[in-house]
Amino acid sequence: MKPVAGLALTLISREVNTPYSGSLPGHIVGTYDLDEIHIDLHPLARFAGARLIQADVEQIDLVSRTIQLPERPDIGFDLLSLNIGSSPDDQAIAGADKYALGIKPIANFLQQWQKLRNRIIKHLGEKDEKFTLAVVGGGPASIEFALAAQQSISDACKSDPSPLQRLAIVLLTADQTILGTHNVKVQQFMMAELQRRGIEVRTGFKVTRFRKEKIESEEQEPLPTDASVFATGASIPAWPRDCGLAISNDGFIEVNTHLQSTSHDYVFCAGDAASIVGHPRPKSGVYAVRHGKPLAENLVRYALGKRLRKYIPQRNALALMNLANGSALASRNSICLHGTWVGRLKHQIDSAFLNKYSRFPAPENEDLVAEGLADADTRNELKNHAMRCAGCAAKLSSDTLEHVLGTLPRVTKDDVLNSPTSVEDASIIRINENRLLIQSIDQVKAFIDDPWIFARIATNHCLSDLHAMGAIPHSALAVVGLPYAAKHLARAQLTELMEGCSRELLAADCALTGGHTAETSELLFGLCVNGFVAPEKLLRKQGLRVGDVLILTKPLGTGCLLAADMRYQASHRWIEKAIGHMLQSNQAAVSILQESQASACTDITGFGLAGHLLEMLSGQNLSAELVLSDISAMNGALQCLQKGVFSSLHKSNSNIASQVFNNEAFLSDPHYQLLFDPQTSGGLLAGVPADQADDCLHKLHEAGFGSAVSIGQICDGGSTPGCLVLK
Repeated sequence: MKPVAGLALTLISREVNTPYSGSLPGHIVGTYDLDEIHIDLHPLARFAGARLIQADVEQIDLVSRTIQLPERPDIGFDLLSLNIGSSPDDQAIAGADKYALGIKPIANFLQQWQKLRNRIIKHLGEKDEKFTLAVVGGGPASIEFALAAQQSISDACKSDPSPLQRLAIVLLTADQTILGTHNVKVQQFMMAELQRRGIEVRTGFKVTRFRKEKIESEEQEPLPTDASVFATGASIPAWPRDCGLAISNDGFIEVNTHLQSTSHDYVFCAGDAASIVGHPRPKSGVYAVRHGKPLAENLVRYALGKRLRKYIPQRNALALMNLANGSALASRNSICLHGTWVGRLKHQIDSAFLNKYSRFPAPENEDLVAEGLADADTRNELKNHAMRCAGCAAKLSSDTLEHVLGTLPRVTKDDVLNSPTSVEDASIIRINENRLLIQSIDQVKAFIDDPWIFARIATNHCLSDLHAMGAIPHSALAVVGLPYAAKHLARAQLTELMEGCSRELLAADCALTGGHTAETSELLFGLCVNGFVAPEKLLRKQGLRVGDVLILTKPLGTGCLLAADMRYQASHRWIEKAIGHMLQSNQAAVSILQESQASACTDITGFGLAGHLLEMLSGQNLSAELVLSDISAMNGALQCLQKGVFSSLHKSNSNIASQVFNNEAFLSDPHYQLLFDPQTSGGLLAGVPADQADDCLHKLHEAGFGSAVSIGQICDGGSTPGCLVLK
């Protein structure tokens, strides 16, 4: 969060919504909802200026210093930090991977626990037989889960608690006591608490195999079970060893007191995955989180060529265990404290930790205009000036564009079919009687820190003008603007850009024939694209007919979502869904619209739905009736608009509000603001005959455009020609 000039930071994580294990028992008993126990890495990485890639590492080449990721280009590095955590080893005990549920990884556990909980409740409600839930492990995680599971099921059976008598929870540990790393008073208290709650504890039960309906032990009789959960000894995957890193005797990545690999000085490791030579500590979050500051400091020092600082972990740490009834147990050295006040303390500590990485100050300059100025319009204008949006929202306003183009001299050509007042998505050039060349150019400013994903979206965005006119892509020239960087970094960034572009061009059967690169202050990518279409299949912007049903193939909202992302206010789930929509090509959709006898078509991009639809109505005695509530919005878009988070192009887009006939009645509806939201790689908007509309929508849904909807119809202009009428 204190950036070092010239240091590019990339965060690779399998999970972007990362769970905090300390709050897991609280979630199980219903104290916290799912979002409250997760840290969303997306706004965190955005705030820290880090590039975020969601992926599972497959292999690291420590010689070439590259990370191999599935289905995308390799990632190069100069300095590597591994913070991969640990999980119970489901290979250490036979049958664990088939017949038992591990408490980690937590994301998988949470999905499976809900199914198991429902199964237990159903069993207790419908059958007279006992249900035995075995929990393997004698540490805090196992005990907290056993208590929380019992409380959760008890809460579900409040209306009739009698079935709870048939629930048996059995805690199994290979040791002769529970909580072996804690003091005797803590062990005695917890044993008495488990006994008081009716949870059986079997010590000295070393599990040798999980089976479908029983757990086998080395020395004791098998335990019949209906379900098994385990939180036994921690382990890490095999790939760190496979890629050549030194592994300690306990099976973890061996590091020195600088948190630096003992075999590779440019690799660091911290948290549960690390084992510090000469300073073994329990695999526990209370120790792991303290690695963060010394790790960050030594990473920066290594990058700057400075001497590294030694870190010796503390010998003892305060452990707070959730007792699932509003109270908690505190353990450190010889201390044993418990009660509701300890529960409040745990809640306070856990909440503070989560909030530290989830709540961020306003972006630079935005706080200067947040309050104290004359009026809301002035504040919004200054905010947008301070934070210009990227994507298609970075284009010039339509009135500025029209003014400048209107002053230029015109050269006419017989084979150029665009009229002087044309509002088409691309140029139309006649090749012969049976073939038209459709040509367009577009360029997009990067809105995410992932060149590979960005180039894929930008490529689909550029091809969309061809699709909107019914053309089949043929060839493209690339235009790339790269920020200045060291030669190997510039090469890596260009490689990712062009591999992303090539992937989408290949899917469209479009040839890349060349291009141009330049150094720029920000990452830019664009294409000049060519396509061909037969005259009878050409779709123009204008040509709508009275009675046509307006069909929108994708939901709206990329403008406000990307604006929220810049302000650290967009969740990963919102942005992930938005990226999915932006990556979807319009090629399949236009084929369906052509089959459905579409009369006119355009793609929704920078000027928003209202701006592009008014272009379709321009110069014709037509109006469009729109049902606002039918317009589909991306996840989170309406929430952003409701909070007043707008793209920087939104204000100029909304200058056409005078052409929205009855807008006063809808000003408080966020769907109304959605009309002016600029889109990047947006969907198609087309007029389809009413008798074709239902079949067209059915085909679009089957083709993967699940959000495609009809949003209104075309009417005779009457007293409101060229206007939008809202319903």
